Amino acid sequence: MLFLIMCSAANAGAQTRPAAAKADTSKRLEIEAAEVIENFQRGDRTLQKLSGKVRLRQENTLVFCDTAILDENNAILKGSVVIEQGDSLRIFGDSAHYYGLTKQSDLWGDVVLVNGKQELYTDRMHYDLGQKVATYHNGATMSNGKSQLKSRHGYYYVNEKQVFFKGDVVVTDPDFTLRSDTMSYDTETQLVHFLAPTLISQRGSKIYTEGGFYDVENNFAEFDKNPQYEREGQLGRARKMRYDGLTKEYVLEGDATITEPNKDVRADVIRYNTDTEMAVLVGNAYYKDSTQEVTGAEIRYDSRNKTYQLSGRGKVVDKTNIIEADVLDFNDELGNGFAEGDVIWNDTVADYGIRARRLDYNKKTEFINAYGGFGGATRPMMVSLVDNDTLYLSADTLTSFKPDSATDARLLLAHRDVRIFKSDLQASCDSLTFNSVDSIFWFYKIDRQPLIWSDTSQFSGDTIRLALRGNKLDKLWLVQNSLVINSSDEQFFNQIQGKNTTAFFREDEVREMFVEGNARAIYYALDDKNAYVGVNESQSSEMRIYFGNNKVEGIKFYGEPAGKFIPMKQAKHTKVEGFFWEKGRRPRSVMDLKN
Repeated sequence: MLFLIMCSAANAGAQTRPAAAKADTSKRLEIEAAEVIENFQRGDRTLQKLSGKVRLRQENTLVFCDTAILDENNAILKGSVVIEQGDSLRIFGDSAHYYGLTKQSDLWGDVVLVNGKQELYTDRMHYDLGQKVATYHNGATMSNGKSQLKSRHGYYYVNEKQVFFKGDVVVTDPDFTLRSDTMSYDTETQLVHFLAPTLISQRGSKIYTEGGFYDVENNFAEFDKNPQYEREGQLGRARKMRYDGLTKEYVLEGDATITEPNKDVRADVIRYNTDTEMAVLVGNAYYKDSTQEVTGAEIRYDSRNKTYQLSGRGKVVDKTNIIEADVLDFNDELGNGFAEGDVIWNDTVADYGIRARRLDYNKKTEFINAYGGFGGATRPMMVSLVDNDTLYLSADTLTSFKPDSATDARLLLAHRDVRIFKSDLQASCDSLTFNSVDSIFWFYKIDRQPLIWSDTSQFSGDTIRLALRGNKLDKLWLVQNSLVINSSDEQFFNQIQGKNTTAFFREDEVREMFVEGNARAIYYALDDKNAYVGVNESQSSEMRIYFGNNKVEGIKFYGEPAGKFIPMKQAKHTKVEGFFWEKGRRPRSVMDLKN
């Protein structure tokens, strides 16, 4: 993914050569050893020529060479030149000028500076022995055995343990290549600082930064100025990027983004571990690919097992399905997942949603199973818009799937203690199905007959079908033991009974009803002042009843009808066989569906 950085030493800075130290005549350059010492005159000066295993000393500095020409406190050194200062610093060269008065030295040829594990190679170097500063301007290579750094200019501050590299800086390593203009390196803390635009390349990936550091010893890097990376078409950006080589974790922090073809990832912080292949998006997390869009407080993605989890309130938009929950866990390879905690699921094509405590689902088959309540309720609930009014449906369990993967048709199954509430329609049954293709609800009996209420009417049958057309109530079928009861005062009951009954709606009101199979009707007649005047009792094999203003306007009989009108004073207020008026099961509000 990102970082990569160097294993060794390398860094740079735009520095200038330090001023030479003032002449110090109190400490002279002394001869400690030589195989041959010759004196000769040059003008008015006496020079000395030392040959064979020459060793000179000035304070704590030792100088070795094959041949030396001494002119008072200065020397010209030739052949296998070595300057040692302290226990760890050594400089090798083919030739050198040594200025004892100012404690300066210029070396050339195959020059090598060795300080601990660091080795610096160049063909010309200036070294200030007093300030302990080495400089070069002809290019040099620094190596620690594994990686190499090259630069045109360099400044090595031995006391401060700082090396600055300037101009065409290139670091090569078995794992990466780095290019910059300016870098610095602390030889004690082994911190590399990037002081100019820097490009790091490794096996198809690149990192760009304009500032930051790399901890060589702890294998830790941080990029904090316009950092970005590119890898196999993937581009990452953040205000800050970090890499921890011990934990193998990469971090993009602050407006972090990762983009690639058909994929977009954003968060306050993005973490990725190369060992576990786990990515974590923290804070305003967002993930989008060609099939889905995921948002949440935190998204955890396991690329090895193809699973992701949402912690904190989150949302997944997958084609036509939308899931929102407090926790979401999904296996992309198997297509299985679950959402938990005030779950909201919506199908934008079927145009209905489910609210639940938990929802199990399969992306491939588009199967969902919901149970538990939303917002303090104990039961899942379906929500749909019917005729510009919200229809609520609850049950112990709600199941939905697509019977045919080639279409967007969806089937809903509601099981046990099903209840429906709409402002102008309520229902109760043991189980229910709804198909989004034909928009028909099927109400089934297991222990108790299904019931539907509309205004002052109650509809019942062993099985009930309710059809919608254009999101409006269209038809109602009462199958086997159909019974329709209407009462505005719960004193006198209009009753329509038969084997099967079909009711036709217009403007959300029953305008027509067809009853077949031993049809029987008992309804009360009203005068112009809506006072009861009598009761009509009719029977036939079939009948069609017409309604207006919630009253019976006419009846058409089929077969051999029989009927009578009984004045109110003589009426016995007969009830049809199987009559029941159920008030306890009727939901009066959405609250009656929740528990």
